Amino acid sequence: MVRLSLLALAMLSQPALTEDLPKPISCYQDGTNAKDIEAYMSCFTADAEMIDVSRTFVGQDAIRAWALREVISNGETFRHRKILEQEPGCAKTEVNWPAGSFTTHFGWDEDGKISCMSLQ
Repeated sequence: MVRLSLLALAMLSQPALTEDLPKPISCYQDGTNAKDIEAYMSCFTADAEMIDVSRTFVGQDAIRAWALREVISNGETFRHRKILEQEPGCAKTEVNWPAGSFTTHFGWDEDGKISCMSLQ
């Protein structure tokens, strides 16, 4: 029983596999890690809202400019860690970046495109 509990804890501490993630989160992770701005932007709705701590970027043009400056250049270091809470169309997750772990909220539409995202 103890061995099984330790195994379960070890599995929980591992990064989530792409196939385990909701489509929008998987898209975000794949586009980011590939350092591919077109793949990254394909994850978002046209009017998506991105909140990066205290800054808000609305629409694909604003998100693209922010991502080129601050995300894509460090892309290969993005790692989704675990889903903390999930409901249809949204999830609160833990992710790793070079600066540490962050809580990220993803919201998506019925097509699996990110409509809102908040990095905290």
